This record gives sequence, structure tokens and C-alpha cells, in this order.
Amino acid sequence: MRRRHSRAPCLLLGVLLASAACGSGGARGRVLLIGIDGASPRVVTPMLAAGRLPYLAELARQGVWGPLRSQIPLASPRIWNTIATGKEPEKHGIRSFVRREGDHLELLLSSDRKTHALWNIASDAGLTVGVVNFWNTYPPERVDGVMVSDHLLAAEVEGREKLAHAAPAPRGPVVYPEDWEPRIAALLASGSRAVEVADPFAGNRALPAWVFLNGNPLSARFAEDEVLARIALEIDAEIRPELLMVLLPGIDRVSHLIWGGLELPDLYPPALRPSPAERAAMVAALEAYYAYTDALIGALLARYGPDDLVLVVSDHGFEAGVTSGFLTGAHRSEAAALGVIFARGPGIPAGRPAGPVSVLDVAPTVLAWLGLPAAADMDGRPAPFLVVPPAGAVASYDVRPVERLAPAPSGAEDAIVEQLRHLGYVEGDAHPRP
Repeated sequence: MRRRHSRAPCLLLGVLLASAACGSGGARGRVLLIGIDGASPRVVTPMLAAGRLPYLAELARQGVWGPLRSQIPLASPRIWNTIATGKEPEKHGIRSFVRREGDHLELLLSSDRKTHALWNIASDAGLTVGVVNFWNTYPPERVDGVMVSDHLLAAEVEGREKLAHAAPAPRGPVVYPEDWEPRIAALLASGSRAVEVADPFAGNRALPAWVFLNGNPLSARFAEDEVLARIALEIDAEIRPELLMVLLPGIDRVSHLIWGGLELPDLYPPALRPSPAERAAMVAALEAYYAYTDALIGALLARYGPDDLVLVVSDHGFEAGVTSGFLTGAHRSEAAALGVIFARGPGIPAGRPAGPVSVLDVAPTVLAWLGLPAAADMDGRPAPFLVVPPAGAVASYDVRPVERLAPAPSGAEDAIVEQLRHLGYVEGDAHPRP
């Protein structure tokens, strides 16, 4: 059963928004937005041509696909918040991963986002939403549905490690509503699978030794994406949200380590110059991870029909680069500024190129498809491939404060900052505040 806020579902912004959100506008079916962090057209394009990404290929056949233009600097939090808000980082407020407070690093939180995201706008319009793992969603926000914050998996790992030595300290809730936390914990403990795909990194000693300097982080990413997909499927099965958004980070994490297999060896120092056999193993493992992500996308797509809008987007691509002394993939320059976008549903023609489309245009595109206008203070506009009637105009959706759970340490801060260090995103001379 869908839950609703006690206020009238179409209260926000009066008659205009009520008309759009309550059925007399362009609303059709439901919306599924899947983020695949770091997915590059350099990998997607040849794999599509070879028939190795069947679910993405089906989306392309039914609708549109092409490059998605990102923004420099290519830092994931700033871009994913741009995707979620339709606004430049200077407006939404998330410009990086952390801020420095003296000798401490403070993670940017949901409270650092200054504007409404898609889930706030949809929820205020009376639509149910599900949000899984989007950047800067801790503390979780009070939505008409379920929000699983980006601290969930790191909090689980940190909690298990501390439990082995002493009882973990009290922490803030990482899920809204809070009664979903034990349900998700049971899901994590169940060992169930969303897809039956073998881990391409487990026992793979053909990869260079530096890949395993910190254990096997690649297999950890494989497991995390699986869990996030299962959580999204659980939310969809329970509440069938009108807007479901899930972010799968694994391609980005894996690419940082093994992207160098796609590049010329002389772009790297001798210690990081893979042999021909290692290069082949790196490329095979990376492509296997793209195929695995495609399978997870397929599991989510199975719950959505032809009357629904499906969007799959990535925030940037990858390029050659050395970070932290052992990472071979980077995203710093225009060479990595293109991600990908796939879209299909009513109002989207089949078999056409998607572009030109920017990360700023994703949120306005979703709103337009739902029959809601892009706000005048948004910097993006509905994508040119979307053919729907105009949805009127509104000055801004930022007309009421975003409600969040009370701020408190999640217990995941150390684990998240450590992972950011391993990926070369933050410097190693500072530590999180206790």
C-alpha cells in the first residue's frame, strides 16, 4: 500500500502543479532512473555493437541513446546533484566530496544541498518515490516513500568491523522511514541474488598485483552493486513508487583500478605499465563488469512496462591517469567529460540519437514527462528527444524547507573517507571528525 503525506497531495504551488501531478497533465506511467557512475561511451559503444549489453541495447532499440555531456570538474557528488536538481553546482551547493575543517575532513551531507531534488519535487506533488544510494542523501530526507541514503553500505561494513572488537557507538538512521532499516538488514543477511552472474575478480590472478594492494576491492564493489539493486527491487515490490532512483557506483570504482588496460602502456610509468597479458585481463574484467551492470539493469527493467519512462545515465567517462601511485583510470579533463544516456517510454521516439543532452537536462526531462514544468531557476531544460505537451511554468520548487531526519554521525564516515582516499578523491593527510 502506498503511503501519503497528511497534506493534500497536490498542495504545492497551487492549481498549476495540482493539474499536472494529479492526472490532467502529461503524467503517464511510472519513472525508473538508474545511475551508473562512471560508465563511458568508450566501453558502451563497442559492447553494444557486439551484442554484449542486451538490456541497454533493448532500451536503445525502443527509444534513444547517446552521449551525456558532463561538467568539469568531474567530481561525482557535484554532477549527480546536478542530475538530481537540474541546477549548476553553484546553486545546489554540492561542489566536491568533502570540506576541510582545520585538520579534519567533513563529508558533505544532504543538508549541504541548497535546492530541491527530483525526489523532493515529486514527493511534494503527491507522488511516491524510492531513492537508493544517491550522493549526499545522508541524513535521509522525509519523502513520500523510502530513501536509502548513501551511507547505508559503508555503515554496515563499519558496524560489523567495530562489533568484532566492541559494541558500536549509537548512530543516526541511514534509511527513511526508520522501520525499513531492519527490513533492509534482513535483506542483506539473506544472501539472495538479483542476478546470477559470476564475480569476474574473485581469484583472478591474471590482473596486475597492484589491483589487490588493499585486499580485493573489486569484488567488494561487485557485491555492493548487487545489494543496491536488490534494495531497489524490494522497494519497488513493496510500494511501487511513481519515481524510483537508484545509483550503482561499481563501474566507477572498478575503472579507477583497471582502466589502464584500455590505454597505451607508455601513458603510464614503468611500475604501472601492464604486460600484454595483464592488459587483456584488465579489459576482460572491465567489460565483464559492464555486462554485469547490464544484467542488474535488466532485473530492474523487468518490473517496468511500455507505459513507463526508463532512463539510464552516467555522470562522466574515464581517461588515462595515475592517482595515489597505483590507480590507472581518472576523470579530470574533457577527454572523460562524456557519460551516456538511454531513454525509452511514451513521448520518446524509437531509434534516434539522444543528443545533444547535458547532465543539467535530466531532472527537467523527468519532470516534463511527469507533466510537471521545469522551474525557471533550473539551468537545464527537457531533452530534445522528449515529445510531450508543454507543462506550464513555475518560478521555483524551492518554496518550502526540505525535511530531514535529525543529523547525527551515521557510523560510516571513516569508511567513506577511507574509500575516497583509495580512489584518489581526497588527500591522505586529514581524518574525519570523531
